[in-house]
Amino acid sequence: MQHPVDLTQLPEGARKVLAGPAPLKMMAARGMAPLPPVAMMCALYGLAWSDDAGLRDAATKTLLGLPEAVVGAALGAPEFPAAVLDDFAARAVGNRAYVERVVRHPNAAGETVARIARTCDEALSETIAQNEQRLLSSPEIIEALYLNPATRMSTSDRIVEFAARNGLKVSIPGFEQIVAALKNQVIPPPSEVPLERDAAFVVALEEAREFSLDDIEEDDDGELRVKEGARKAEKKLEDMNVTEKIRTAMLGNALQRSLLIRSTNRLVAAAVLDSPKIGDDEIIKIAASRAVSDDILRRISSRGPWLRLYEVKLNLVSNPKTPVGEAMKLIVHLRESDMKRVAASKNVSAAVRTAANNHLKKRK
Repeated sequence: MQHPVDLTQLPEGARKVLAGPAPLKMMAARGMAPLPPVAMMCALYGLAWSDDAGLRDAATKTLLGLPEAVVGAALGAPEFPAAVLDDFAARAVGNRAYVERVVRHPNAAGETVARIARTCDEALSETIAQNEQRLLSSPEIIEALYLNPATRMSTSDRIVEFAARNGLKVSIPGFEQIVAALKNQVIPPPSEVPLERDAAFVVALEEAREFSLDDIEEDDDGELRVKEGARKAEKKLEDMNVTEKIRTAMLGNALQRSLLIRSTNRLVAAAVLDSPKIGDDEIIKIAASRAVSDDILRRISSRGPWLRLYEVKLNLVSNPKTPVGEAMKLIVHLRESDMKRVAASKNVSAAVRTAANNHLKKRK
């Protein structure tokens, strides 16, 4: 939300202060103007965006130091402006009680609630998720909740199903895959306390943080070796249902994604490539893996941002699992020394070797 908004949207008392002489403005900035709670907070909001540094600093300090009774009375008023709610929530981000009051206010803008939903705690995410009318009007809140690790797994399933059922457009990566997986799962109703699987999901994310890509190795035959300590993270993944695995691909770490990309479930494997957290180092290793499906390698070879990495192109061409047509498109981009190795490799198909030899002849 852009600030400051049109100040004519503020109550009359606040407008009089903001249009008044400098002494009145400074009096209000210091919290000394005789204004009712809503007008006072709105006046402070306007002054906190003033071009005058003195007014701005004084108003900001006063706004964050108002007595709880004043703030509570203002946030309880139905006429409290959406812009001031948005600004106050950003300034009072460390005050859990105030932020919750903003979330519960009927005037809170969808973008305000979505911003809070991205990082709020579990209890507040439940409060946000249960306001279906707001989810309908602001689908971006659903995306924010889904990508917040504090949101319960059962809640994320429920709001995704809600979005699909109501035809909402949300920007959750791999949304269609999640919806498809949910058709085969039972979605539990809202609960006052986390379900057992909700707690297990949180533990799986936390325990995996101590492991990395270095804890797994793949041999030349595509067999995966997981180091002893990381096996518990692998076991946690095995115990998950499909939507839990998909969300882990979105929120988990590189080790978990490296294990999930090898899943025989196409929805799960595809979710890894859609993850907003996936890094270049992971893509480089996936492109070389003989344990992933050819569909995954085809998807990597079709994405320009990943193909800017030379290691990705080289690994795709050298990987016998890469569809021949995709590998042959990339040969031309290889350095001569690498192209010679491909031309002599017994691991790639005859067609790829022939193409490599033809390109070498052209270069000569």
